[in-house]
Amino acid sequence: MPLNLKGLSGFRIRTDRGEVTFVATGIGMKRGRAIARQALSALPDTELVIGTGVVGALSGGLRPGDIVIADRAMMAREDTPHPEHVLPVDPATLEYCERTLHAAGLESSTGAILSSPRVIPNAAGKRAAKQHSGAIAVDMESAAIAGEATARGIPFAIVRTVVDSLEDEIFGAAMADEHGRVKPLAAANYLVRNPGAVLKIPWMIRNLALATRALADAIEALIEAGPPVRE
Repeated sequence: MPLNLKGLSGFRIRTDRGEVTFVATGIGMKRGRAIARQALSALPDTELVIGTGVVGALSGGLRPGDIVIADRAMMAREDTPHPEHVLPVDPATLEYCERTLHAAGLESSTGAILSSPRVIPNAAGKRAAKQHSGAIAVDMESAAIAGEATARGIPFAIVRTVVDSLEDEIFGAAMADEHGRVKPLAAANYLVRNPGAVLKIPWMIRNLALATRALADAIEALIEAGPPVRE
């Protein structure tokens, strides 16, 4: 059913284990924080927040479609990939996510996820982020969402899937601003200077399809398992 909450995009489903609400945060730390704050204010009875979406791999062992479960969310500084804030996932919540996916026959990797204020476009930048933070994957929202949940005393988890490996260069990263919105002039300039970039579109579609299918499987498993039992 539609979410029907002003300013929020998403939907709700009811299961025999309770209600699950999906809210789209968009891309970027600022937007992720603002939407999470608005959603949690509008949904005061929330028992668990799960941040989902895609990540870039910082570990060489991760490939597109792999599932990553965060044991902590780290917010990178504006000017370097050094983590400014670290938010650990509650051990019981982490164990619940790992156990649930394992029971569903889904393999996953556990480690820190770094939230960066901007896209890290190439292998050199990803290796630097890995060295400075110890994270195994990077996104642009998880730490902001986790921060809003933590501020309200709500347990959180982060379950995401890999869309680009360590060695992959992010096609067109210079075309978007910090919120993930395409800048028309920058996009035109990029494509003029890099006409071969168009050939990478099928590769991007393939990786996104792998990540999306794996994420759907993970979310389905978590919904079917229901929320973790709290003592």
